[in-house]
Amino acid sequence: MIADKDTNIVFLAKKLKEEQPDVFYRLTTLLDKLSIDWDLLKYTKAYWARDYMPIQVNDNEFLIYRYLPKYLTKDKVYKNTITNPRITLRELERECKETDVVLDGGNITLCGDYIVMTNKIFAENDCKENDFDLLEKIQKVFDCEIIIIPWHCDNRDDENADVYGHPDGLIRWCYGKKVLISNHREAEPEEAEEIKRRLEERGFDVTEMLFNVPNPEPDWNWAYINYLRVGNKIVIPSFGIDEDKQALNYVKEANPDCEISIFRMRDIAAGGGALHCITWNIKR
Repeated sequence: MIADKDTNIVFLAKKLKEEQPDVFYRLTTLLDKLSIDWDLLKYTKAYWARDYMPIQVNDNEFLIYRYLPKYLTKDKVYKNTITNPRITLRELERECKETDVVLDGGNITLCGDYIVMTNKIFAENDCKENDFDLLEKIQKVFDCEIIIIPWHCDNRDDENADVYGHPDGLIRWCYGKKVLISNHREAEPEEAEEIKRRLEERGFDVTEMLFNVPNPEPDWNWAYINYLRVGNKIVIPSFGIDEDKQALNYVKEANPDCEISIFRMRDIAAGGGALHCITWNIKR
């Protein structure tokens, strides 16, 4: 797979421009200032971009998967927001291969020589936990070993429940064996400990982004980990809260060779995602 550090262009959904014009214009202005190339994805049905767009497996090839997440397909209204990546890719003239595995881009996080996925992958494909055949198929597609981390959703109708099960809201590979983890421990301590243990078993040096502030704001402070990296430039979300400064320091210390910028984005984070979710960056 192509790592974020090797990418050099960012794509944004046309729907972002239409539905979140303030975010779109502020973000594209920042990308221009940072000399990061960007372009639009046409024919999108939502302003999110990461989840349905193909995975770049090498310089010239992309992988299209079945994008049918249960958190969308269970509802007719949300089902109508599922974008067909084949149509979106047509104008980009990219060579693609396909798999019949049900995936979403937020549930595929590259960590060096590994891919990290939550165990939601089994439920999405109607398989038993740790189904060997499914794991073997995914590893063959990506030619990469998989680390499965835990995720649970006790009640999908709970407005505060994590129905997505995306590791890009939990962990971020920086370089070598360095990994950042969000403050997931503050909400799910046992789950966070198990995620850390599984990464450390593979030799990763894990830093948790825990915050020491008088009045923590969990509605926002989970989202710092969902930042955008293009080459050696990183843009992290900010929210005008006490945790902003500590989050910036965590990312700077974990990525000493990168240029770090911040971007205010409460409107997007309120919908369950942040910068990584609304972008699709590739190596052109």
